[in-house]
Amino acid sequence: MYRHFYLVPVFIFFLCGCKNNSNILKIKGKIDSDNTTKIYHIIADLNNQPKTLDTLDINQGTFELETELNEPSFHFLQISGQNGTFPFVAESGTVKIQLFKDSLGSSKATGTTSNDDFMRYKNETKAYVESLNGIGNDLQQAMILKDSLLAQDLQEQYQDVRDQIQDYELNFLRESPNSLISILILERFVTNNTLSKKESKTLYDSLSERIKNTKSGKAVKNLIDQPEKAEVGNVAPPFEGPTPDGKKFALKNALGKITIIDFWASWCRPCRIENPNLVQLYQKNKDRGLNILGVSLDKDKEKWVKAIEDDGLIWNHVSNLKFWNDPIAKLYQVSAIPATFLLDDKGIIIARNLRGLALYNKVEELLNSM
Repeated sequence: MYRHFYLVPVFIFFLCGCKNNSNILKIKGKIDSDNTTKIYHIIADLNNQPKTLDTLDINQGTFELETELNEPSFHFLQISGQNGTFPFVAESGTVKIQLFKDSLGSSKATGTTSNDDFMRYKNETKAYVESLNGIGNDLQQAMILKDSLLAQDLQEQYQDVRDQIQDYELNFLRESPNSLISILILERFVTNNTLSKKESKTLYDSLSERIKNTKSGKAVKNLIDQPEKAEVGNVAPPFEGPTPDGKKFALKNALGKITIIDFWASWCRPCRIENPNLVQLYQKNKDRGLNILGVSLDKDKEKWVKAIEDDGLIWNHVSNLKFWNDPIAKLYQVSAIPATFLLDDKGIIIARNLRGLALYNKVEELLNSM
């Protein structure tokens, strides 16, 4: 009940605030019922469960509330004796609320930036919602009848409407930089990896400071500031580690035209078997721009250094000597070795876990195309 602000598949992460640097929220409300005596002012707690903040008395169809709050967040009103709640944005200013007891979904909250935007969002996405619901029902019937051609067509229609919703939401976000609704949309985009980090940061930077300082605003910034995952197409997460002589060496200092990050260890027999292939590949292509950075999961420094010398690994090496607890291995989500990551000159991961002939051919292909 507290996770959707409408039928559109849009998730809101509801917020609650403390009372530092507080602002004043005023509610002036009306309800179309003479039989109702109380309205409950509710928030969703940290476990997404309802928590009543105030009980509002109704006087001749009207109710009022004045309270302090720290930041814009979603709150709810519940009519005594009724199921369901009405969401609105609690933010500084006067919010005018009209509640319809027998049609709570038709109720309205206006008068502040985020509430006006929320009402606009619901009105402008209504057609999309109805379309999705209709296609969803037809798709269910097609699957029951095992009509695969119709089901495929309906799935394409459904995705087309979802794409239209996303385009609408992106435009909404750009046009409403001072609205809580915008940061909630962006938070969902970032959480679901709908947008690139660059796109997300551009949109985040366009928002007002008021919205950036909300709980969701801070969460979005934290997500954007996290390093990229070590996946093909992403920038390789930056790192540095101790070298055999005790100095620090960073990935950024190892980048060539093509760079191989090689996760290995002296105790790893498959790694040691693969090392001659790497040596041959490096000797042939080092003058053409191939670099290698070895990251060892050793825990004994002497064995690590001896393996480097014995196998003739004449490139840069780092190791935290923490075995499987190595922070670089964890950053790259390495759970088995040998493991390789192939980077271009900008540090973008081109391929991963290539070995032997496959790695040799890929490096040759890339260097020949430069």
